[in-house]
Amino acid sequence: METYEDKIGENIREARQKKRISQEELAKRSGIANTTLSAYENSRKIPNLTTIAKIARGLGMSIEQLYYGSDAQSVANANAEPVDEGRRIVNSVFYLWKKGIVSYYESYSAGVMVHYDQKEVVGTMLVLNRYRDPIRRLIGSLDEFKIRRNTYPEPERYLEMILASVAAEINEEIAKGK
Repeated sequence: METYEDKIGENIREARQKKRISQEELAKRSGIANTTLSAYENSRKIPNLTTIAKIARGLGMSIEQLYYGSDAQSVANANAEPVDEGRRIVNSVFYLWKKGIVSYYESYSAGVMVHYDQKEVVGTMLVLNRYRDPIRRLIGSLDEFKIRRNTYPEPERYLEMILASVAAEINEEIAKGK
């Protein structure tokens, strides 16, 4: 099975060439050094999620399209056979978390979560039908990462480790048929 690391450089180069953008122009649009972009395209370096977002924006495409190489593999196409189902699920949850749509909170009553500090309803209970523990752990880790981001020497690398770890855990559950 091909991984993100195996394909991302090739996906960047193919997308750039398809849009007829020079490497120098894409580097400029993305706010990264041309030599760094070259290293990504030649798989000498692996870009983190923030860098992928910058490159995707420079190409005028979604992170999903760049990550998977096409719309056919992106989260937007639910009928597509995914390259990596665990990563696809993790990316979807990460997107919802980043947009502030989901967070993790243990205390709830009658299906409605109440934030006791503010005495207000902050959301409704979300039912996870599969991959409950990894997804709960992912959202909890992301919430903690947001709070402690500045304490990590390389926050983007740490974030990628969280995402990759949970994706691997979900893939293990998929392989076991859970």
